[in-house]
Amino acid sequence: MTWSKRFVRNFLLVLLKGLGFLIRLLPWRLGVHFGGLLGLIAFYLLKRERRRSYEGLKVAFGNEKSEQALQRIARKNFSNLGKGLIEILNLHSLKKEQLETLVSLEGEEYLKAATESGQGGILITGHIGNWELMAAALSMRGYRLHVIAAPLYDPRIDELIIRLRADFNVETISRGSPSSSRKILSVLKKKEILGLLIDQDTRVDGVFVNFFNKKAHTPAGAAQLALRSGAATMMCFVTRLPGDRHRITIEKPMHLYKNGNKEQDIEKNTAMFTARIEEHVKQYPEQWVWMHRRWRTKPEEIPAPEKS
Repeated sequence: MTWSKRFVRNFLLVLLKGLGFLIRLLPWRLGVHFGGLLGLIAFYLLKRERRRSYEGLKVAFGNEKSEQALQRIARKNFSNLGKGLIEILNLHSLKKEQLETLVSLEGEEYLKAATESGQGGILITGHIGNWELMAAALSMRGYRLHVIAAPLYDPRIDELIIRLRADFNVETISRGSPSSSRKILSVLKKKEILGLLIDQDTRVDGVFVNFFNKKAHTPAGAAQLALRSGAATMMCFVTRLPGDRHRITIEKPMHLYKNGNKEQDIEKNTAMFTARIEEHVKQYPEQWVWMHRRWRTKPEEIPAPEKS
């Protein structure tokens, strides 16, 4: 690791810990407002992330929204991410009653049916809204939740986020770790709730499906687990509302494609999940992580399987 990268990582860690201390001194709403201002400052300071956000927005909406509209979405997006960061760092200040007032839940009957029937559930979502807040809110409502997450670039920050989840009884299963497969199978065997975010281009087993009419490399794990386990498979989203309240929406369990061809089933179900995420992003474009390089991997970069 270069000296500059080490410096940036150390600075970010100190900044997160400093913010965590500072916001405990502020009322919740004032802290969230402060986070929005931090996000706007980041918008103007982080040139690379701002450029990537514009690039992603142009892929998705370039033919239907003006340059000014895309810039407004990008600015609001950075502001929302700043608010989300402060909310995550300050979750400990909220009591259960306050959290239930702050976060409403729709479609809980589907989640309750999956757990009470002993079927278990798989919740599929994306990096839209405050997904960490959603996990904490569902756990505080009594649902045993496990989330599959890719390790962050800095193990110290990764450990910080894992501890924050654990404080709300949310278990993190690190994708790719030696014990991840065993833990995932254990969750499904116990018929508990497994959460996955599948809307990023990461170095995992995946398939290419359309996302805003452009092929995007998408993790296949959700479809593989859904087909193998028989668990109720539900899309879920958390949406930031006016006044910085939040709404969690659990959707009706989906009917999976099952035609007996494993590869086709995985691809079709992944496409179905991704299409639903796209619909939600279209509704709330200012709440998705546009600085992520969603279309980074090209189909020609994935080696074709060897013929037997």
